Amino acid sequence: MPERARAREALGAAHGLTAVVLRALAGIVLIQRSAAFQIALGAAALALATGLRLGLDGVLPPGFPFLTYFPAVLIALLFAGVWTGIVVSVIGGLVAWYLFIPPSGAFDTGSGALLAVSFYALITGTEVLFVAAIQAALHVLSDEHQRSADLARSRELMFSELQHRVSNNLATVAALLRMQAGRSSDDEVRAALTAAQQRINTVARLQRRLHAPDQQEVDVPDFLKALAEDTVDAAQTGRKVGVSLRTEPLMLAQDHAIPLGLIASELLMNAIEHGERSGTAPEVLIRLTARKQDDGDATKVTLDLLDNGPGLPEGFSLAGSKSLGLSIAREFARQLGGELTLSDGPEGGTLSRLSFLA
Repeated sequence: MPERARAREALGAAHGLTAVVLRALAGIVLIQRSAAFQIALGAAALALATGLRLGLDGVLPPGFPFLTYFPAVLIALLFAGVWTGIVVSVIGGLVAWYLFIPPSGAFDTGSGALLAVSFYALITGTEVLFVAAIQAALHVLSDEHQRSADLARSRELMFSELQHRVSNNLATVAALLRMQAGRSSDDEVRAALTAAQQRINTVARLQRRLHAPDQQEVDVPDFLKALAEDTVDAAQTGRKVGVSLRTEPLMLAQDHAIPLGLIASELLMNAIEHGERSGTAPEVLIRLTARKQDDGDATKVTLDLLDNGPGLPEGFSLAGSKSLGLSIAREFARQLGGELTLSDGPEGGTLSRLSFLA
């Protein structure tokens, strides 16, 4: 897999993890609690903090009157809201001041006591501001997420509508060509119109398979399998055509997969049309290999189509071929920056080979 594909996967995983964490945090902080829940949680937090501090009174050295109230305030802030946290902070501070700052049972106003109370107010005030800032940020993120979701749904609906219209338009053109071919008395014109109809049907199927709003890469083996079935179906030969595939795992970006699909379709159509020996049903082997280059950033992709036909005619030249299908395949091979060759197969038939770097 190319490095950029790995980077996209890592970025996608990071985004997914961030989204999960944010949703979990928003579920804790932004959920609306009832007044009864807020009062009950605040009272429980105060009672637990006071009980725990009383239990530690003989263990802790002097100078920690507010120790158990800091987490109580934070729990109240997170699970019951800012105002509950503020109330717990104030009441907890007063209780600790009264019970755990000597002399116990009085609100000492000496410099040491006031310093401890000021420190407690500073820490709990920071907790309140921090959680309030988190709430504000999560509200903004939640609103943005909702807007993004609405835009994504709108985009998906518009894309689906566009796909539907494009498919309908292509189907209309194919139907017109089929009607015109049926009315023509010239065999050559009828064959040309039929071939054009088949190509339009193939393009329509490619368009439906590849142009998805959330699809960035294509699983090439699955894509070639479906493409071969579509092409054989579109050829409408009335004969049994055997197509076998030997493919290695490969993921390609759409800008490579689309021309690859069109080339494979044209070569398969050419093999079905010309690669049949007398009395033998057409058989085509599609073979895909992917080899990492030495630099590690590029992959050499080789697509072979081998048929069981009579082979190439004597003196055949791809550059001089008048075949529209092969001309289309050559043009898309140039678009990929690759090379397309046709030669006699090692055991007969014709071997069509496309090589390019992805």
